[in-house]
Amino acid sequence: MLKLFRKQLKFDDPSLEKEFRIDYLEKSLLTIRVALILGLALYSAFGVLDSLIAPLSKYSIWFIRFVIVGPSLLAVFFLTYTKFFGRYMQLIISILSLIAGIGIVAMIGITKETETGLFYYAGLMLVMMWSYTFVKLRFFYASICGWIIVIAYEVVAVAYKGLLDSPDMIKIFVNNNFFFIASNIIGMFAGYLIELYTRKDFLLRRELASKKEELQVERNVLKNKMDIMNHELEMARLIQQKLIPEANPNEHIFSIYKPMEAVGGDLLDFIKFKDNQKIGVFLSDVSGHGVPAALITSMIKSSILESRRLSFNPALMLMHLNEVLGNQTEENFVTAFYGIYDLQNRSIVYSNAGHHPPSIVLNKKIVTLNKARSVPLAIMKNEDLISAGKLYTNSRAILPVSSKLILYTDGLVEARNIDQHDYDFGHLMNERLLRLRALNCKDFVETLYGELISFRGSESFDDDICLICVDIE
Repeated sequence: MLKLFRKQLKFDDPSLEKEFRIDYLEKSLLTIRVALILGLALYSAFGVLDSLIAPLSKYSIWFIRFVIVGPSLLAVFFLTYTKFFGRYMQLIISILSLIAGIGIVAMIGITKETETGLFYYAGLMLVMMWSYTFVKLRFFYASICGWIIVIAYEVVAVAYKGLLDSPDMIKIFVNNNFFFIASNIIGMFAGYLIELYTRKDFLLRRELASKKEELQVERNVLKNKMDIMNHELEMARLIQQKLIPEANPNEHIFSIYKPMEAVGGDLLDFIKFKDNQKIGVFLSDVSGHGVPAALITSMIKSSILESRRLSFNPALMLMHLNEVLGNQTEENFVTAFYGIYDLQNRSIVYSNAGHHPPSIVLNKKIVTLNKARSVPLAIMKNEDLISAGKLYTNSRAILPVSSKLILYTDGLVEARNIDQHDYDFGHLMNERLLRLRALNCKDFVETLYGELISFRGSESFDDDICLICVDIE
């Protein structure tokens, strides 16, 4: 049976078995030291009983306790701090267990009071428990020690104590052996299960450590990919920033652009003409966010640059952009507004492709440029626009003196508070614009944006923010 159990408690791979034994030693040292101190304390404490139950033999028993077993326990305790103990741990603990067990057997043998000696067999059961569970002896070593102690007890009980000499002594002998041998068998199964589950735990921890290493490798790979992606996004952000005008056309126009992510889908542009009194104001918003929207924004910017010949006519510009974007944006669409503002006569010619109509802030009210509005770009082909009667057209308006022209994307008016989603920033927007109408365009935009951050409760938004203010002089 021992051979069968031993085979089950040994890994086939020698390197794995060696790794287990090293791990077993490292995990056992603290427990072994505590068990040694506990064994020394109990073994010494029972010396008080020797003078009570075996007064004629106490000095011989104390010699075993305090000269042989006690110092052995203490010596092994200090030995646990050496490399030698690590190499021969099981052998050293086995010898110590035999010293402790056979020491008690010797006490039984040397007691001059025959019946008194029988009381010491209970100490053997404590040694058995100590060997199988507390001191971290592996199953095979603990079993060998246990049966050697059992055999030693049998020899002493029969040969030296004469427990088979009378019917009464035979009854005591049988009774003691029943509990003693039963304890040893129970200890064997306990020791077997302890080592079995210890080995399973070792394999599980080893597998988890391996999985952890694999996950760490994958995590490092993902981190490297994320670092590369973030670097590329940063490059894309810098490139996209080049699409946005670095400066406003004049002191009467101010704009702000805040992408939701590293790159965004909003675009604003100011188009210059030979006639310095005219300024083209373009604003667009791509549905969706992130890189796809940014790519479409780049297409729009490049199309505006290559079609400067159409810049004098907002409707033709939007028709051209619609043709370029057709079948190029997947399911995304683009809202856009393009107007040409004439500073000399305060007029604006504009066309709108599904974008928020610009607001005109007057002294006591807000009006909108809501004419010449059609469907967003990239939804219908130009020929379909014509057949459906939704062709982009131009409209002209005269802007009152001392008014303000406000253009924005929906990220401004649709922003909501992070914690409360009852209403958006567009709620009471007219009141906000009228309250700030006395400010110049720069202060107007910066103050309104500050109120937006306060309303939102954060500088992070769910959509890109784009805002333009034109002071009408």
